[in-house]
Amino acid sequence: MKKWLAIIILFSFFAYMLWEHITEKQTIATGIHIGMKAPDFSLQTIDGKIIQLSQLRGKAVIVNFWATWCPPCRAEMPDMQTFYERYEKQIEIVAVNVMVRDSKEKVSQFVKDYRLTFPVVLDVDGHVMKQYDIQPIPTSFIIDQQGIIREKQIGPMSYEQMVQYVEKWGK
Repeated sequence: MKKWLAIIILFSFFAYMLWEHITEKQTIATGIHIGMKAPDFSLQTIDGKIIQLSQLRGKAVIVNFWATWCPPCRAEMPDMQTFYERYEKQIEIVAVNVMVRDSKEKVSQFVKDYRLTFPVVLDVDGHVMKQYDIQPIPTSFIIDQQGIIREKQIGPMSYEQMVQYVEKWGK
């Protein structure tokens, strides 16, 4: 009887270890490619609030890199604002102004002129732009609720593309 009890305990132990190994969470590397954990950053908005990407976990995020002088960037902003007004409960937008040939005053005036209500942050020293290897602008990253990059859009996004992203990743 003791022999069977020892076999059962030993079998249970090995079964448990196998189960732990199979269900072990795999670590996901941080980087800028699809399937990787998006690099974290903290930047200030025009009015001085700090936005940290990792604090937005639990909600899908579009991180859009742009500048006021960039015609394709300016072209996508009205669609982005319309999209945000409709889907802000499902997906966040963080517009990162790359501050190349821009100033806080120019960005502030742009936000007023385009009546933008989503967060616009300033990459004053270009650190985040370098971290995400941004070239050209606009470039956007669609990040899921767990902080994983799911899509990368080089060039302007249309309203329809944003809707497709929210339907795919914003649930």
